[in-house]
Amino acid sequence: MESWCHTVLSEVGSPPDGSGRRSFSDHLLRVLKHSGVDTLFCVPGSAIGPLLDRTLSDVDLRLVVARHESGAVAMADGYARVTGRLGVALVTSGPGALNALPHLAVAQADGSPVLLISGAVARSRHGRGGFQEGAEDGVDVLGALGRCAKYSREIGNCHSAPQLVDNAVRQALTAPRGAAHLSVPVDMFTEEVESGEVGGKPLSVSDTFLLAGVAGVAGVAGVAGVAGVAEVARALLAAERPMLVLGNGAREALRSDPGLGKALAGFVERFAVPTATTMKAKGLFPETHPQALGVMGVGGARRAHAYLTRNPPDVVVVVGSGLGEWASANWSPALRGTRALVQVDIDPAKIGRAYPVDHALHADAGAFLRAVPTAADACAAHGPHQEPLRLRRDALKDLPGVVAEASVAELGAVPVTPQALMHHLQRWTAGIPEALVFVDIGNSTGWFTQRVAVDPPSQVHCPLGMASMGWASAAVIGAKLARPEATCVTVTGDGGFLMNATEIATAARLMVGAIWVVLDDNAFNMVRQGMDHSFPDTMRTTDEDFGLGGPNLAGLAESLGARAWRVRVPDEIPIALDGARHAAEQDPGPQVICVSVDRDEPGPFRDRNEAVGLSFRAPH
Repeated sequence: MESWCHTVLSEVGSPPDGSGRRSFSDHLLRVLKHSGVDTLFCVPGSAIGPLLDRTLSDVDLRLVVARHESGAVAMADGYARVTGRLGVALVTSGPGALNALPHLAVAQADGSPVLLISGAVARSRHGRGGFQEGAEDGVDVLGALGRCAKYSREIGNCHSAPQLVDNAVRQALTAPRGAAHLSVPVDMFTEEVESGEVGGKPLSVSDTFLLAGVAGVAGVAGVAGVAGVAEVARALLAAERPMLVLGNGAREALRSDPGLGKALAGFVERFAVPTATTMKAKGLFPETHPQALGVMGVGGARRAHAYLTRNPPDVVVVVGSGLGEWASANWSPALRGTRALVQVDIDPAKIGRAYPVDHALHADAGAFLRAVPTAADACAAHGPHQEPLRLRRDALKDLPGVVAEASVAELGAVPVTPQALMHHLQRWTAGIPEALVFVDIGNSTGWFTQRVAVDPPSQVHCPLGMASMGWASAAVIGAKLARPEATCVTVTGDGGFLMNATEIATAARLMVGAIWVVLDDNAFNMVRQGMDHSFPDTMRTTDEDFGLGGPNLAGLAESLGARAWRVRVPDEIPIALDGARHAAEQDPGPQVICVSVDRDEPGPFRDRNEAVGLSFRAPH
């Protein structure tokens, strides 16, 4: 395929002199716009000055100035996750680029298409101790960022520049999606580059992998293409206790094709296939569906845990997950399946990484999920499957629900229990046509997983690939800018909130009506409770070492331009949630709900604490 990035030139026209040459900045911005980008997130600096000048004069692009580089990248990530388009962040040289590293790694780990463009010292100053030099003769920024991105290159001359931009955008958007990075010396931005005029279109996952997913990429066990899908369908129909697991790799297919989600739900109901998701995929399958098991893994749903452990499944089909530690509940043996484990993934490196597999399909998740209902219908028409179907329908009868209900005592307690907060969040989100929820890392992750059911078209996003605290507080801003009609919410602990709280000023300046729900327990409480579990004889006397010093979070939010809602008793929770949503819609601006929760309430991560405790000891 010829380079699609050059297509934009024929569509937008050549420079006035007809030479086909333009500045690299202009070429770059045209390529980004052609790929659907309308917003750039940045922290300004001299090393990207010429690019910022061109961006500010481009009426088709919105420039969002963040307060920190990690926030800019997280916003670009949030933008990418809710649109499916490329998210772009611009940062300056040296420490500017290095500050972007943690959340660039999040995008890469979670398969989010994010392009980071970092400025660099002018080429004539390389090797001479230029200010904030990040080439090999200084701090090797390119090498550092290259370790956490699919693609990382420095643009060194006008001849290769168009192709390197093409490569970076294509790498970010091609499945498996991920992060890309371009380092651009500041003098390169004004240099003219030759831009060809060729045909083509932006590369899409379905264009490239639909045939690969259905028509013939061989699997590890010799299963291939249509025959492989049919074999999986036969195994599911013959199973008495099957389990379908959807991972984050299925997100883009289900997000971009609502009909696929409905077809999948119908298939699962028709053939009684219990279906779980990983935490990164929470909400991709409706958690109120009768065959839903909820989130599987560490801190997961009690229904999924019971189904796995009471009588392990016989056939397990995993679509779009590498089954890492968190997703697999510390590599639970039950996920191996008593008869077969099937793994479907576009990334062959993830197949068989955590468990030996009996059948493997190297395929796009969407292609597989479109094919398997048809294959199952064909199998059902040619063989008796009534008895296994009856057993599958009976398998969920005695299991607990997906979410646990709060007790009367939990609902009325003061300080507020996390269970009470989640109870009201559940009711509130259920009444919203489309909620885009960004869950930060901490106890808030487990409480939300276990206590709030989510159905499409609402979405949940959590940075579990790298588990970077603070990401959600900035990512929600990018999401709200991209999808202003949706209700965009962050659920975070106070520790994570403080890590990117300054981005509320960004939201205030742009009148972004996102909502932050903060569990305020004045501690890094997930770590505190985990340490108490692992070191019970010593840690309780040093709990304050994990405290946050009692910051006034509501006052901080107000000082940054937000409206703050202080919640100290349970009855105030629904008032604050409804009030914040109304205010965000009527008078757009950030809304921060600070809920004083009981930090001594036992947390949602006993399984995680036990696994961490075991990891402290060397294996025998």
